[in-house]
Order: sequence, then C-alpha cells, then structure tokens
Amino acid sequence: MALHAVDDIDDAIDATKSFLFPFEKWTWLRMAFVVFFIGGGGVGLNNVQSFSNFGDFGGNGGPGGPSGPGSDFQLTAPLETVLSLPGDFALQVSEPGVPSGVPDELLAGAGLLVFAVIGLFILLALAYGVLSNFMEFVLTQALIDREIHVRRYFSEHVGNGIRLFLFRLVLGIIWLGIALVIGAAGFFLVLGGEAANVGASSVLALSGLFIAVFAVLAISYGIVFGFTTVFVVPLMTADNGGVLSGWSRLWGSIKRHPKQYLAYLFFSIVLQIGVGIVSAILGIIALIVVGIPVGLGAFALYLVVQGTVGIAVAGVIGLLGGLVFIVLSALIQVPLTTFLRYYAMLVLGDIDADMDPIPEVRSDIRAE
Repeated sequence: MALHAVDDIDDAIDATKSFLFPFEKWTWLRMAFVVFFIGGGGVGLNNVQSFSNFGDFGGNGGPGGPSGPGSDFQLTAPLETVLSLPGDFALQVSEPGVPSGVPDELLAGAGLLVFAVIGLFILLALAYGVLSNFMEFVLTQALIDREIHVRRYFSEHVGNGIRLFLFRLVLGIIWLGIALVIGAAGFFLVLGGEAANVGASSVLALSGLFIAVFAVLAISYGIVFGFTTVFVVPLMTADNGGVLSGWSRLWGSIKRHPKQYLAYLFFSIVLQIGVGIVSAILGIIALIVVGIPVGLGAFALYLVVQGTVGIAVAGVIGLLGGLVFIVLSALIQVPLTTFLRYYAMLVLGDIDADMDPIPEVRSDIRAE
C-alpha cells in the first residue's frame, strides 16, 4: 500500500512553486503579513543598561571631620553661605528639610510607566493570539484559491475564526485541568496530602512518572492541536462547517486509514525539523545582513551626534532595522509554511477524496 505522506512531498513542492512563482511582490508581502500571525516571525530585543554615578567627599578628616570615626556631619554655616561656595561642594551637603534622592512622585510615575508597558505587551500578545485563529482561514483560503485577499477572506471567515479560538481555548483548559488533576492525585495519593512529605527524595522518586505522564499529555495535545490546524481548518474553509463537525469527519477517516495518518504524523515531524533548520539558517543570514549595517550606522550616528539626541537617533535606526528583520523573517517563512500546509492538504485529499480541500490545485500540478 502506497503511503501518501511519502508520495505527496514532491507534489507539495510543485504546488508551492505554482502559487508563489513567478515572484509577485504584493502576493509575497500579503502572505508574509498572514504568516507572521501564524508562524511567528517576530523578534524580541531587550537591551537593559544601568548607570551608577557616585562621588566621594573626604579629606584627611580627623575626629569630628566628615571621614572621622564616629562623627556626624552637621551644617555649621548658614545654608545661603554654603550654596554660594564654588564647585560641587554645595552638592555634598544637606540639612533637615532639604530634599535628597529621587522624589516619591518620580518613582510612582516610573512604576506606573513600567506597569503600563507590561500591560501593553500583554494586550498585544492577547491580540496576536486571537488574530492567529482568523489568519489560519485567510492562509488556507489563499492556498485554495491561489490568490491572497486579506480583508475579504478575513471578513468571510469571522465566524470560523471565533469557533476555532473557542475550540483551542477549551482544548487548552481541558488539558491543563487533566494535568492539574494528575498532579493533585499524585500529591494526595503518594504524598498523603502533606506538604511536609515534599522533599528532594520524593520529588526525585516521582520525577520519572510525572515526566512520562506530562510527556503523553503534551504529545496528545500537540497532535490534536496540529491536526485541527492542518486538517480541520481546511475542511471548515472548504465546507464552511464547524470545528466539531470537521473533527467528526476527520476522526472517521482516521479510524478507516490509521496507517496513512500515522505515516503523515511521522513524516510531517521530519519535514518540520528540516524546515526549522532551513528557517534558522536563513534567519541567521538575514540577521547578519541587516544587523551589521544597521549596527554600524547607528554607532556612527551616535559618535557624530552624541548625547541624548545621539542615543535617540541610534535607537530609531535600531528600531527600523528590527522592523526590516521582522519583515525578512516573515518572508522567509512564506514558502516554508506554504509547503507544509499544501503537503497536509494533499495528504488529506489523497487519503479521502471526499475531504479534498484543493481538488483544482491537485489536478493542475499533476496534469503538468
């Protein structure tokens, strides 16, 4: 019996080339935008710098002087006289009632700013996660039609995107609940529900069991999540059905052809590893191509301008370079993601012709 997971690799390459080539700029840019939400393509760069300035006031200082043992420095001249002294001497003294250090208002403002930035990142992450569900259908519809229209496909599949989001959310809650129940069962049944019994020896003794159990949970979750993405989403896109109805059809096919789906699972993992290696190599090349000139340009501008303005200009150049790298990373993912999705849909259609989401693509590439 032929394994479609083996036979369809070449067809997936042909389908990818027929869609993306000859190169068309706007097709690739729109696809990069969609793939960015599905396959990542983002970069986080965190640069933290700390500056500490301190001065040392002292002298020969005998007893009773600033550096003398057991002395308490006190202001013995009027404050107006001290403030009139030359240099930085006036900055080294203080008296009760004269504020020193960072004002509380400034600290409070800095704290609010930090929380605001953290909240913004959380909101962006949530929006990214929600939008990824809708972009799954935009990508799939583009692969079916062999053309990309982001706004049209998005509006056509709003309902599907909501259903997919809710399914993934419930799926995650169920698997997390199972993990918590298993963990609680181990705590109460094995450790007697006593926190005092939790120690290095008990943790070490149970570590193998828990690793095995949670590995099974992680693998099963990954399979359900992955099959939903590469098989059920195309079924929903082609037939405008729901997630559960799509899974009902897919589960029936899995029971009829278990070897074909196991073969796909194995070869898809192998292909994803290969695609990941290619993506990493191209990503490193893109980082070098963008990072070196941007870094040198930002540093040169800082040396010319210097000061706060120089730091700001260098930061803007670095930000623009980061955006360019994000775009390049997304463009790199376009043919790789397209290949993997076409591969899954070709396998699905060959296993069960009634569930084929891309019959026209299949007939065209095989006729050639």
